[in-house]
Amino acid sequence: MGQAQRSDRRGSDDKIRVIAGNRSQNSAGERARRRGTERSGLEGLELWEISRDNDNPRMMRFADREQVRPAQRRSRPGSQPDRRNTGNPRPVSSIRRRRARKRRLNLYRIFVFLMIGVCLILIYQTTGAVYRMMHKDKIGTGKGIVEIVSEKIEANRIQPPAITVDYLEPNEFSRPGTELKKIKSVFVHYTANPGTSAAQNRSYFAGLAETQERSASAHFIIGYEGELIQCIPLEEQAYAVATRNEDSVSIECCYLDEDGKFTQETYDTLVHTLAWLTQEYHLSEDDILRHYDCGGKKCPLYYVEHEDAWEKLLRDVKNYKPEKTAESEK
Repeated sequence: MGQAQRSDRRGSDDKIRVIAGNRSQNSAGERARRRGTERSGLEGLELWEISRDNDNPRMMRFADREQVRPAQRRSRPGSQPDRRNTGNPRPVSSIRRRRARKRRLNLYRIFVFLMIGVCLILIYQTTGAVYRMMHKDKIGTGKGIVEIVSEKIEANRIQPPAITVDYLEPNEFSRPGTELKKIKSVFVHYTANPGTSAAQNRSYFAGLAETQERSASAHFIIGYEGELIQCIPLEEQAYAVATRNEDSVSIECCYLDEDGKFTQETYDTLVHTLAWLTQEYHLSEDDILRHYDCGGKKCPLYYVEHEDAWEKLLRDVKNYKPEKTAESEK
């Protein structure tokens, strides 16, 4: 009786071991099949799992592929983890930091622009205050800045000397009427007739239309008392320097002594006239020439024989300042 119970118990134990062994073998085989499926990635392979609802190890049920695939995708080597459902707060905090940094940058820019605007306003007001302090006498006159500057430029502008306009009658020997398109130089001459006046030399030029002895004239004649006569308009050519009549203005100067030296009155009017012409035609003292400089004729005689006197005349023209009248000083 006891042996029969022990044999039955031993038989039951053997059955349990067989069932457990079958179960372990089935579980091991199932795990191997699953690993092979995950490595190969073949979706067509059927997946099976042991049913734990029944003690029978032979009962299998077909696994739902849609439930298995997400697990396969998550376990594939080299795949990136899905951060959308992980609940990781790092991307959200990074976005917040970038937004905060951008707001701070915009506020800084606005502050800089405001400071620049304030500085410009302060500079403008300071400049205006300094200008008003320097021009107290102009305040309340109703004149704008442009008018004030224009008046100062006009005050420093060289005005023409007193000119007696007495044009020659058009003729082919002293006033041909040829257009003077440009002025590049101003020539200084002397009359070669000591003791003659500007009016007398003007009459000589006018008489050439009758005598026809030669062609000669000049735009201006300065007398030994400083008087100035204009014989030909500045828009026309004169017969003064044969090779340069088409681009020059000529000034004849009277004198008293045989050496050809100009009187002080003649000299002063000549310097004033030269300064005015160079200003009007945008020339320099280098554009003031003697008749001698173009052709070699000793004219004007004194200033050909005395180079230092000619150099002084050019310096006086360069440094000429208009005389200030009582009206311009107001």
